[in-house]
Amino acid sequence: MSEEKKTQETTNSSIVFSKKRAILLLSVTAITAILIIAIVLIYHKVYYADRWYKNTTINGVDVSGQTLESSKKNLEKKYADYSLTISGRDKGQMQIDGNDIGYHFKIGSSFDKIFDKQHEAIQLFAKKNAYTTDYNISYDDAALKKIVKKAEIVKGSATYKVQKPVSATVVYNKDKSQYECKEEVLGNTIIKANLIKAIDEACKKANTKINIADSKKYPDVYKAPKYTSKDDILNQELTLCNNAALRYITWNMGEGAIEQITPEDISKWITCKDGKIKYNNTKIADWVEAFCLKYKTVGKTRTFIDHNGKKAKLGGGDYGWQLDYEKTLAQTKKALKKKISQDATDAYIADQSENNKSAITLKKKVIYANTGFKKDYVNFNEDWDPDNYIEISIADQKVYFLKKGKVKATFRCITGRPVPGRATPTGVFFIKEHKRAYTLTGADYATPVKNWVRITWTGTGFHPATWQPWSSWNPSLYKTRGSHGCINLSPGDAAQIYELAKYRMAVFMH
Repeated sequence: MSEEKKTQETTNSSIVFSKKRAILLLSVTAITAILIIAIVLIYHKVYYADRWYKNTTINGVDVSGQTLESSKKNLEKKYADYSLTISGRDKGQMQIDGNDIGYHFKIGSSFDKIFDKQHEAIQLFAKKNAYTTDYNISYDDAALKKIVKKAEIVKGSATYKVQKPVSATVVYNKDKSQYECKEEVLGNTIIKANLIKAIDEACKKANTKINIADSKKYPDVYKAPKYTSKDDILNQELTLCNNAALRYITWNMGEGAIEQITPEDISKWITCKDGKIKYNNTKIADWVEAFCLKYKTVGKTRTFIDHNGKKAKLGGGDYGWQLDYEKTLAQTKKALKKKISQDATDAYIADQSENNKSAITLKKKVIYANTGFKKDYVNFNEDWDPDNYIEISIADQKVYFLKKGKVKATFRCITGRPVPGRATPTGVFFIKEHKRAYTLTGADYATPVKNWVRITWTGTGFHPATWQPWSSWNPSLYKTRGSHGCINLSPGDAAQIYELAKYRMAVFMH
């Protein structure tokens, strides 16, 4: 056999021996490990045969490593002087002493069942074993109810105020000029029956502390608000209110004066109920009335220069500016309900810039029932032409025509007889119409006349009266031969007045 072959055989034998040795070592190690595990299992099973495994709690009380019997005794000892501390909202507290309710604690059969359940399997590695159970307890129901009824946390006191829950609501924010959702107020009003139920559950588990402010564990102990800010119904109401209120309605009154209805105004006129916006028509009408009255000069007292060149004051009549209330009210209601683009409303909510404000502004035309000669918002009563007007003096029984502030023509007249139903009205009026032919009508007459010039809508006007004794006219004649209120003139004077009295010219009758 060659030397090389002998060397190869020696090498192979060494390798085989090494493998056998390694296998033997592994086998010994495995057997040793199995024996150790078996010993540990046997020890663990024997040791914990009557003991609770590690990390074991019963209703939050640690019984780890205790024997079943010792844990029972410890619990019975622990709860021999049972008391329960209840924490609530707003730092409210309540203490129940077990002696006051005749509390009696017994372990009960469920305790053993938990132990048996735990030992159905061996726990080599510590894991959390948290168990809950109802003990076999008893107490005086009536005594508990009496304590709860008198508890400060239930009925309140000088230092602990009981507050009712308040639902979340949609309200108008003046600073933000828009509606927003006002958070609900939870309050701290306790439902006694549900508190007693929570206490009963705590007593059965021998809990010494509970926190009824924890809404997840105790959702029904406190009275809850009907609506919260998370409710869809409030979000819908928020959208409806903003869509209705976020708009500006404007009127350009001239002379740099702008009148407008703002979102804040509208917020006082609307309510949302059953998913619909309702308008308070009375409040809307009140606003429109105040608007109309603000610019109304009809009936105001005016100062004028009479035919003697002296200042005189006269009120009443129908001359002046007056908005058409009914049409303005209808105009306003229509603008309030006009649909505005949702994009425009949303843009204004996000940014109340002038451009976004302009997009939700509705410009309305001013509708007048009556107008004057001019507007003066510093001196509202100076709305007539002080240079050209007509003065009728009942005392003088004369008509004075003034042009450029001076008397240019004077006419004799006979006014209404000074008795009820026939006296000539006084005040500041205006020329309303001219008719070459007109028929005067009354209860017992129908008289055609020429050159009729109307002063009032109730029938007072200038007209010729051929039946009057002009040749023997005197200032007292109206007392016996007075008209039914009109200004009687001689035919010639009536013709002149017809030409001189211009449409809407002011007429001062006094």
